[in-house]
Amino acid sequence: MRVASLKELTLFGAASMMLAVGCGEGSQAECESSADCGGETPWCAPEQTCEALPQGYQIGVGDGTPGSVILEEVYATERSMELTDLAFNPAEENELWLLRREHESGEPCEEGNATAAGCGALEGSTTTIKNFGTADQEVIVKVDPNAWHFMRRPPAMAFGDNGFWATVGEERTANFLGSQADFMGPVLWSADLDIYGEEPDPGLNGSHFDMLHNAPYGMGIAHEVDNVYWVFNGMHGSLDRTDFGEDHGVGEADHTDGKVLRYVNGELSRVENVPSHMELDKETRLLYVADTGNSRIVRLNIDAGDMGDPITLPNYDGIEVYDHMEGAELEEIVPAGLLEQPSGLALHEGVMFVSDQATGKLHAFTLDGEHLRELDTGLGAGALAGVEVSPVDGNLYFVHQSEGKLYRVEILL
Repeated sequence: MRVASLKELTLFGAASMMLAVGCGEGSQAECESSADCGGETPWCAPEQTCEALPQGYQIGVGDGTPGSVILEEVYATERSMELTDLAFNPAEENELWLLRREHESGEPCEEGNATAAGCGALEGSTTTIKNFGTADQEVIVKVDPNAWHFMRRPPAMAFGDNGFWATVGEERTANFLGSQADFMGPVLWSADLDIYGEEPDPGLNGSHFDMLHNAPYGMGIAHEVDNVYWVFNGMHGSLDRTDFGEDHGVGEADHTDGKVLRYVNGELSRVENVPSHMELDKETRLLYVADTGNSRIVRLNIDAGDMGDPITLPNYDGIEVYDHMEGAELEEIVPAGLLEQPSGLALHEGVMFVSDQATGKLHAFTLDGEHLRELDTGLGAGALAGVEVSPVDGNLYFVHQSEGKLYRVEILL
Protein backbone atom coordinates (compact mmCIF):
# COMPACT_ATOMS: atom_id res chain seq x y z
CA MET A 1 0.00 0.00 0.00
CA ARG A 2 1.56 3.33 -1.11
CA VAL A 3 2.53 5.84 1.55
CA ALA A 4 2.32 9.40 0.25
CA SER A 5 4.57 12.27 1.22
CA LEU A 6 3.11 15.46 2.68
CA LYS A 7 3.82 17.24 -0.63
CA GLU A 8 2.00 14.54 -2.58
CA LEU A 9 -1.00 14.70 -0.24
CA THR A 10 -1.19 18.49 -0.55
CA LEU A 11 -1.04 18.37 -4.34
CA PHE A 12 -3.57 15.53 -4.52
CA GLY A 13 -6.00 17.46 -2.29
CA ALA A 14 -5.61 20.57 -4.41
CA ALA A 15 -6.30 18.60 -7.58
CA SER A 16 -9.41 17.07 -6.04
CA MET A 17 -10.69 20.52 -5.09
CA MET A 18 -10.14 21.80 -8.63
CA LEU A 19 -12.06 18.83 -9.99
CA ALA A 20 -14.99 19.54 -7.68
CA VAL A 21 -15.33 23.22 -8.58
CA GLY A 22 -14.11 23.32 -12.17
CA CYS A 23 -15.13 21.94 -15.53
CA GLY A 24 -18.44 23.84 -15.72
CA GLU A 25 -21.81 22.94 -14.30
CA GLY A 26 -22.36 19.68 -16.23
CA SER A 27 -25.95 19.33 -15.01
CA GLN A 28 -27.12 15.88 -16.21
CA ALA A 29 -24.65 16.19 -19.09
CA GLU A 30 -23.49 13.05 -20.80
CA CYS A 31 -19.97 11.96 -19.93
CA GLU A 32 -17.35 9.31 -20.49
CA SER A 33 -15.39 10.13 -17.33
CA SER A 34 -15.57 12.56 -14.43
CA ALA A 35 -13.16 14.81 -16.30
CA ASP A 36 -16.18 15.74 -18.44
CA CYS A 37 -18.11 16.88 -15.34
CA GLY A 38 -17.73 19.51 -12.65
CA GLY A 39 -19.46 22.07 -10.48
CA GLU A 40 -22.28 20.59 -8.45
CA THR A 41 -22.28 17.39 -10.53
CA PRO A 42 -18.62 16.27 -10.56
CA TRP A 43 -19.23 12.52 -10.83
CA CYS A 44 -19.68 10.55 -14.04
CA ALA A 45 -22.17 7.96 -12.85
CA PRO A 46 -22.43 4.45 -14.35
CA GLU A 47 -25.30 5.74 -16.51
CA GLN A 48 -22.70 8.09 -18.10
CA THR A 49 -24.38 11.25 -16.85
CA CYS A 50 -22.82 13.91 -14.64
CA GLU A 51 -24.37 13.74 -11.19
CA ALA A 52 -23.85 14.95 -7.64
CA LEU A 53 -21.76 12.72 -5.43
CA PRO A 54 -23.91 9.99 -3.82
CA GLN A 55 -24.48 9.72 -0.07
CA GLY A 56 -21.53 8.12 1.64
CA TYR A 57 -19.17 8.96 -1.21
CA GLN A 58 -16.35 9.51 1.33
CA ILE A 59 -15.66 5.75 1.23
CA GLY A 60 -15.95 5.49 -2.55
CA VAL A 61 -18.41 6.00 -5.36
CA GLY A 62 -19.81 3.28 -7.56
CA ASP A 63 -19.55 -0.16 -6.02
CA GLY A 64 -17.16 0.86 -3.24
CA THR A 65 -14.40 -1.60 -4.12
CA PRO A 66 -10.80 -0.79 -3.16
CA GLY A 67 -10.17 0.31 -6.75
CA SER A 68 -12.47 3.30 -6.24
CA VAL A 69 -10.28 4.87 -3.55
CA ILE A 70 -6.70 5.40 -2.48
CA LEU A 71 -5.83 4.74 1.17
CA GLU A 72 -3.11 7.18 2.21
CA GLU A 73 -1.14 6.60 5.39
CA VAL A 74 -0.73 10.11 6.80
CA TYR A 75 0.58 9.47 10.32
CA ALA A 76 2.16 6.68 12.35
CA THR A 77 3.14 6.64 16.00
CA GLU A 78 6.84 7.08 16.64
CA ARG A 79 7.03 3.58 18.16
CA SER A 80 4.79 0.52 18.31
CA MET A 81 1.53 1.37 20.08
CA GLU A 82 -2.21 1.59 19.40
CA LEU A 83 -4.42 4.36 18.05
CA THR A 84 -8.04 4.04 19.13
CA ASP A 85 -9.79 7.28 18.22
CA LEU A 86 -9.48 10.65 16.49
CA ALA A 87 -11.31 13.96 16.72
CA PHE A 88 -11.04 17.45 15.24
CA ASN A 89 -10.95 20.22 17.84
CA PRO A 90 -14.03 22.38 17.08
CA ALA A 91 -12.39 25.46 18.60
CA GLU A 92 -9.28 25.35 16.40
CA GLU A 93 -9.29 25.25 12.62
CA ASN A 94 -7.70 22.09 11.23
CA GLU A 95 -6.40 20.72 14.54
CA LEU A 96 -6.59 16.92 14.76
CA TRP A 97 -6.26 14.92 17.98
CA LEU A 98 -5.38 11.22 18.09
CA LEU A 99 -5.88 8.98 21.12
CA ARG A 100 -3.08 6.52 21.85
CA ARG A 101 -2.49 3.65 24.21
CA GLU A 102 0.22 1.08 24.81
CA HIS A 103 -0.03 -2.53 23.75
CA GLU A 104 -0.91 -4.81 26.63
CA SER A 105 2.28 -6.02 28.30
CA GLY A 106 1.18 -9.12 30.20
CA GLU A 107 3.36 -7.93 33.09
CA PRO A 108 1.83 -7.40 36.57
CA CYS A 109 0.73 -4.07 38.00
CA GLU A 110 -0.61 -5.06 41.40
CA GLU A 111 0.18 -3.62 44.79
CA GLY A 112 3.22 -5.47 46.09
CA ASN A 113 3.80 -6.99 42.65
CA ALA A 114 4.13 -4.06 40.27
CA THR A 115 6.53 -3.78 37.36
CA ALA A 116 7.44 -0.73 35.33
CA ALA A 117 6.38 -2.51 32.16
CA GLY A 118 3.04 -3.65 33.57
CA CYS A 119 2.05 -0.29 35.07
CA GLY A 120 3.52 1.74 32.20
CA ALA A 121 1.42 -0.18 29.69
CA LEU A 122 -1.72 1.26 31.32
CA GLU A 123 -0.85 4.83 30.32
CA GLY A 124 -2.65 6.54 27.47
CA SER A 125 -1.46 9.61 25.58
CA THR A 126 -2.38 11.89 22.69
CA THR A 127 -0.99 13.28 19.47
CA THR A 128 -2.18 16.74 18.45
CA ILE A 129 -1.54 17.78 14.85
CA LYS A 130 -1.89 21.51 14.23
CA ASN A 131 -2.40 22.72 10.64
CA PHE A 132 -3.09 19.11 9.72
CA GLY A 133 -1.98 18.10 6.22
CA THR A 134 -0.29 21.41 5.38
CA ALA A 135 3.32 22.50 4.99
CA ASP A 136 3.03 24.12 8.44
CA GLN A 137 1.89 20.91 10.14
CA GLU A 138 3.08 20.59 13.75
CA VAL A 139 2.93 17.29 15.66
CA ILE A 140 2.73 17.42 19.47
CA VAL A 141 2.73 14.27 21.64
CA LYS A 142 1.52 14.66 25.23
CA VAL A 143 1.26 12.38 28.27
CA ASP A 144 -0.50 13.47 31.44
CA PRO A 145 1.80 13.38 34.51
CA ASN A 146 -0.58 10.85 36.09
CA ALA A 147 -1.81 9.10 32.95
CA TRP A 148 -1.50 5.82 34.84
CA HIS A 149 -4.65 6.85 36.72
CA PHE A 150 -6.48 9.41 34.60
CA MET A 151 -5.91 8.14 31.05
CA ARG A 152 -5.87 4.40 31.59
CA ARG A 153 -6.08 2.38 28.34
CA PRO A 154 -8.37 4.92 26.63
CA PRO A 155 -10.54 3.63 23.75
CA ALA A 156 -12.51 6.82 23.01
CA MET A 157 -12.53 10.61 23.26
CA ALA A 158 -15.05 13.40 22.60
CA PHE A 159 -14.75 17.17 22.35
CA GLY A 160 -17.16 19.54 24.00
CA ASP A 161 -17.91 23.03 22.70
CA ASN A 162 -16.42 24.86 25.68
CA GLY A 163 -12.69 24.19 25.41
CA PHE A 164 -12.85 20.82 27.17
CA TRP A 165 -12.79 17.21 25.99
CA ALA A 166 -13.20 13.88 27.75
CA THR A 167 -11.99 10.30 27.68
CA VAL A 168 -13.03 6.94 29.09
CA GLY A 169 -10.76 4.09 30.15
CA GLU A 170 -11.02 0.40 29.33
CA GLU A 171 -10.15 -0.90 32.77
CA ARG A 172 -11.99 -1.93 35.90
CA THR A 173 -9.99 0.28 38.27
CA ALA A 174 -7.72 3.31 38.05
CA ASN A 175 -5.51 2.03 40.88
CA PHE A 176 -3.41 -1.12 41.19
CA LEU A 177 -5.10 -3.89 39.23
CA GLY A 178 -5.72 -5.99 42.33
CA SER A 179 -7.85 -3.24 43.90
CA GLN A 180 -11.28 -4.34 45.11
CA ALA A 181 -13.06 -1.16 43.99
CA ASP A 182 -14.38 -0.82 40.43
CA PHE A 183 -12.77 2.60 40.41
CA MET A 184 -12.66 3.78 36.78
CA GLY A 185 -14.66 6.38 34.91
CA PRO A 186 -14.65 9.31 32.47
CA VAL A 187 -12.15 12.16 32.76
CA LEU A 188 -12.47 15.82 31.72
CA TRP A 189 -9.48 17.60 30.15
CA SER A 190 -8.60 21.06 28.87
CA ALA A 191 -7.83 21.42 25.15
CA ASP A 192 -5.29 24.13 26.04
CA LEU A 193 -1.90 22.55 25.35
CA ASP A 194 -0.29 24.93 27.84
CA ILE A 195 -2.33 23.14 30.54
CA TYR A 196 -3.07 19.60 29.33
CA GLY A 197 -0.16 17.22 29.81
CA GLU A 198 1.89 19.74 31.77
CA GLU A 199 3.22 19.21 35.30
CA PRO A 200 0.79 20.84 37.78
CA ASP A 201 1.72 22.92 40.79
CA PRO A 202 2.88 21.03 43.92
CA GLY A 203 0.06 19.20 45.67
CA LEU A 204 -2.06 18.86 42.54
CA ASN A 205 -2.75 15.58 40.74
CA GLY A 206 -2.08 15.55 37.02
CA SER A 207 -3.51 17.99 34.46
CA HIS A 208 -7.09 16.67 34.48
CA PHE A 209 -10.02 18.98 35.29
CA ASP A 210 -12.52 16.43 36.64
CA MET A 211 -13.18 12.71 36.97
CA LEU A 212 -16.06 10.48 38.08
CA HIS A 213 -15.24 6.91 39.13
CA ASN A 214 -18.47 5.26 38.05
CA ALA A 215 -18.01 3.57 34.65
CA PRO A 216 -15.61 0.60 34.64
CA TYR A 217 -14.53 -0.64 31.22
CA GLY A 218 -15.61 2.54 29.48
CA MET A 219 -15.73 1.83 25.74
CA GLY A 220 -17.20 4.97 24.15
CA ILE A 221 -18.08 8.59 24.91
CA ALA A 222 -20.13 11.37 23.27
CA HIS A 223 -20.67 15.03 24.18
CA GLU A 224 -24.12 16.48 24.88
CA VAL A 225 -23.80 20.02 26.30
CA ASP A 226 -21.51 21.97 28.65
CA ASN A 227 -19.67 19.32 30.73
CA VAL A 228 -22.25 16.58 30.07
CA TYR A 229 -21.08 13.42 28.31
CA TRP A 230 -22.66 10.05 27.54
CA VAL A 231 -20.55 7.00 28.40
CA PHE A 232 -20.68 3.40 27.18
CA ASN A 233 -20.29 1.58 30.51
CA GLY A 234 -18.82 -1.79 29.54
CA MET A 235 -19.11 -3.40 32.96
CA HIS A 236 -22.84 -2.73 33.30
CA GLY A 237 -23.74 -2.78 29.59
CA SER A 238 -25.36 0.64 30.00
CA LEU A 239 -25.34 4.19 28.72
CA ASP A 240 -24.53 6.63 31.52
CA ARG A 241 -25.39 10.32 31.26
CA THR A 242 -22.45 11.85 33.11
CA ASP A 243 -22.51 15.49 34.15
CA PHE A 244 -19.20 16.63 35.61
CA GLY A 245 -20.85 19.87 36.76
CA GLU A 246 -18.42 22.71 37.31
CA ASP A 247 -14.87 21.53 36.68
CA HIS A 248 -12.82 21.40 39.87
CA GLY A 249 -9.79 23.05 38.31
CA VAL A 250 -6.55 21.55 37.11
CA GLY A 251 -5.30 18.73 39.33
CA GLU A 252 -7.91 19.17 42.06
CA ALA A 253 -10.13 16.41 43.50
CA ASP A 254 -13.63 17.65 44.43
CA HIS A 255 -16.10 15.59 42.37
CA THR A 256 -19.17 16.02 44.56
CA ASP A 257 -21.19 18.20 42.16
CA GLY A 258 -21.23 15.44 39.52
CA LYS A 259 -24.42 13.71 38.41
CA VAL A 260 -24.80 10.27 36.84
CA LEU A 261 -27.96 8.67 35.44
CA ARG A 262 -27.77 5.11 34.10
CA TYR A 263 -29.89 4.10 31.08
CA VAL A 264 -30.69 0.72 29.44
CA ASN A 265 -28.75 -1.22 32.06
CA GLY A 266 -27.46 -4.56 30.74
CA GLU A 267 -28.61 -4.06 27.15
CA LEU A 268 -25.21 -3.32 25.59
CA SER A 269 -22.20 -5.60 25.31
CA ARG A 270 -18.50 -4.81 24.98
CA VAL A 271 -15.79 -6.77 23.22
CA GLU A 272 -12.43 -6.66 24.94
CA ASN A 273 -9.95 -4.31 23.23
CA VAL A 274 -12.48 -3.16 20.60
CA PRO A 275 -13.69 0.44 21.11
CA SER A 276 -17.46 1.03 20.94
CA HIS A 277 -17.76 4.56 19.67
CA MET A 278 -20.89 6.66 19.67
CA GLU A 279 -22.12 10.11 18.65
CA LEU A 280 -25.05 12.32 19.55
CA ASP A 281 -27.10 13.99 16.83
CA LYS A 282 -27.74 17.22 18.75
CA GLU A 283 -30.58 18.31 16.47
CA THR A 284 -32.69 15.16 16.86
CA ARG A 285 -31.38 14.30 20.37
CA LEU A 286 -30.68 10.74 19.22
CA LEU A 287 -27.55 9.01 20.51
CA TYR A 288 -26.05 6.52 18.02
CA VAL A 289 -24.02 3.66 19.53
CA ALA A 290 -21.80 0.89 18.18
CA ASP A 291 -23.04 -2.03 20.29
CA THR A 292 -19.97 -4.09 19.49
CA GLY A 293 -20.72 -7.23 21.48
CA ASN A 294 -24.19 -7.52 19.96
CA SER A 295 -22.94 -6.81 16.41
CA ARG A 296 -25.39 -3.97 15.83
CA ILE A 297 -25.97 -0.22 15.79
CA VAL A 298 -28.56 1.19 18.18
CA ARG A 299 -29.79 4.63 19.10
CA LEU A 300 -31.37 6.18 22.17
CA ASN A 301 -33.72 9.13 22.48
CA ILE A 302 -31.89 10.91 25.29
CA ASP A 303 -35.03 12.79 26.35
CA ALA A 304 -37.00 9.60 27.03
CA GLY A 305 -37.36 7.87 30.36
CA ASP A 306 -38.18 8.71 33.95
CA MET A 307 -36.25 8.47 37.17
CA GLY A 308 -36.40 4.92 38.50
CA ASP A 309 -36.85 3.72 42.05
CA PRO A 310 -33.82 4.39 44.27
CA ILE A 311 -31.14 1.72 44.00
CA THR A 312 -27.93 1.20 45.89
CA LEU A 313 -24.81 1.86 43.84
CA PRO A 314 -21.21 2.28 44.98
CA ASN A 315 -20.68 6.05 45.12
CA TYR A 316 -16.95 6.66 45.26
CA ASP A 317 -17.20 10.40 44.53
CA GLY A 318 -19.89 11.41 47.04
CA ILE A 319 -22.15 12.75 44.30
CA GLU A 320 -25.79 13.48 45.20
CA VAL A 321 -27.35 12.30 41.92
CA TYR A 322 -26.35 8.74 41.04
CA ASP A 323 -29.34 6.70 39.92
CA HIS A 324 -30.94 4.91 36.99
CA MET A 325 -33.63 5.77 34.47
CA GLU A 326 -36.58 3.64 33.42
CA GLY A 327 -38.72 3.70 30.29
CA ALA A 328 -35.97 4.67 27.80
CA GLU A 329 -35.60 2.09 25.04
CA LEU A 330 -32.86 1.32 22.55
CA GLU A 331 -33.90 1.40 18.90
CA GLU A 332 -32.03 -1.10 16.75
CA ILE A 333 -31.29 0.55 13.42
CA VAL A 334 -28.64 -1.86 12.03
CA PRO A 335 -29.40 -5.35 13.33
CA ALA A 336 -26.80 -8.08 13.67
CA GLY A 337 -25.87 -9.76 10.42
CA LEU A 338 -24.17 -7.17 8.25
CA LEU A 339 -21.74 -6.03 10.96
CA GLU A 340 -19.59 -8.29 13.14
CA GLN A 341 -17.72 -5.93 15.48
CA PRO A 342 -18.81 -2.34 14.82
CA SER A 343 -16.29 -0.02 16.42
CA GLY A 344 -15.78 3.48 15.00
CA LEU A 345 -18.86 5.62 14.37
CA ALA A 346 -19.22 9.12 12.93
CA LEU A 347 -22.20 11.19 11.75
CA HIS A 348 -21.76 13.56 8.81
CA GLU A 349 -24.43 15.35 6.78
CA GLY A 350 -27.11 12.71 7.27
CA VAL A 351 -24.74 9.75 6.86
CA MET A 352 -23.46 7.40 9.56
CA PHE A 353 -20.02 5.91 8.93
CA VAL A 354 -19.12 2.74 10.82
CA SER A 355 -15.90 0.74 10.94
CA ASP A 356 -16.00 -3.02 11.53
CA GLN A 357 -12.93 -4.27 13.37
CA ALA A 358 -13.63 -7.92 12.66
CA THR A 359 -13.73 -7.50 8.87
CA GLY A 360 -11.63 -4.42 8.08
CA LYS A 361 -14.60 -2.85 6.27
CA LEU A 362 -15.96 0.68 6.35
CA HIS A 363 -19.73 1.11 5.95
CA ALA A 364 -21.99 4.06 5.17
CA PHE A 365 -25.63 4.11 6.32
CA THR A 366 -28.44 6.62 6.40
CA LEU A 367 -29.34 7.73 9.91
CA ASP A 368 -32.24 5.28 9.82
CA GLY A 369 -29.95 2.36 9.05
CA GLU A 370 -30.28 1.96 5.27
CA HIS A 371 -27.02 0.53 3.96
CA LEU A 372 -25.55 2.83 1.31
CA ARG A 373 -22.17 1.31 0.49
CA GLU A 374 -19.13 -0.39 1.97
CA LEU A 375 -15.38 -0.38 1.45
CA ASP A 376 -13.11 -3.31 2.20
CA THR A 377 -9.87 -1.63 3.25
CA GLY A 378 -7.95 -4.89 2.99
CA LEU A 379 -6.39 -4.20 6.39
CA GLY A 380 -8.07 -7.21 7.99
CA ALA A 381 -9.20 -8.00 11.50
CA GLY A 382 -7.96 -5.91 14.42
CA ALA A 383 -7.36 -2.82 12.32
CA LEU A 384 -10.26 -0.37 12.19
CA ALA A 385 -11.35 1.74 15.15
CA GLY A 386 -12.16 5.47 15.18
CA VAL A 387 -13.45 7.22 12.05
CA GLU A 388 -14.08 10.92 11.36
CA VAL A 389 -14.81 13.21 8.41
CA SER A 390 -12.56 16.26 8.27
CA PRO A 391 -14.40 19.59 8.49
CA VAL A 392 -11.63 21.10 6.34
CA ASP A 393 -11.07 18.79 3.36
CA GLY A 394 -14.22 16.63 3.62
CA ASN A 395 -12.28 13.38 3.49
CA LEU A 396 -12.84 10.45 5.80
CA TYR A 397 -10.00 9.49 8.13
CA PHE A 398 -9.68 6.35 10.23
CA VAL A 399 -7.17 4.85 12.62
CA HIS A 400 -5.53 1.45 12.36
CA GLN A 401 -5.68 0.44 16.00
CA SER A 402 -3.14 -2.35 16.26
CA GLU A 403 -0.48 -0.66 14.08
CA GLY A 404 -0.91 2.88 15.37
CA LYS A 405 -1.52 4.47 11.97
CA LEU A 406 -3.85 7.12 10.58
CA TYR A 407 -5.30 6.73 7.07
CA ARG A 408 -7.08 9.07 4.72
CA VAL A 409 -9.60 7.77 2.18
CA GLU A 410 -9.17 9.61 -1.11
CA ILE A 411 -11.94 8.90 -3.59
CA LEU A 412 -11.34 8.37 -7.30
CA LEU A 413 -13.96 9.84 -9.61
